[in-house]
Amino acid sequence: MPTLPPTFRPGGARSRREQNIDADRRRGSARQRGYTGAWDKAAAGYIAEHPVCEYCDLDGYLAVATLVDHLYPQRQFDGVFWERGWWVACCASCHSGMKQAAERAGKGALDDLARRLGRVVL
Repeated sequence: MPTLPPTFRPGGARSRREQNIDADRRRGSARQRGYTGAWDKAAAGYIAEHPVCEYCDLDGYLAVATLVDHLYPQRQFDGVFWERGWWVACCASCHSGMKQAAERAGKGALDDLARRLGRVVL
């Protein structure tokens, strides 16, 4: 069976895995970023109140919410971590896909998403 040729990487260049490890080191652990036991309890309560993915619901799909997302990322916007008005119950697929794309697109895309969800714009 044929195999792929080895990946070409210039001398001294780091692999994607090495880059990811360095990025994780710089951003700190989840606990260091504020995701404590208090957050775990609050998020579990929020999901109990909102069991359906709110992002999927926008497009008419039905999916179970498995995590709570900060509509406005707390690493970019101060003071939003405990603001329940900007929490969104979502599935992992939406959090890793559509929401990350909106974050990369910038604040305007997040504001549009907030309007679609019926939330106050930051």
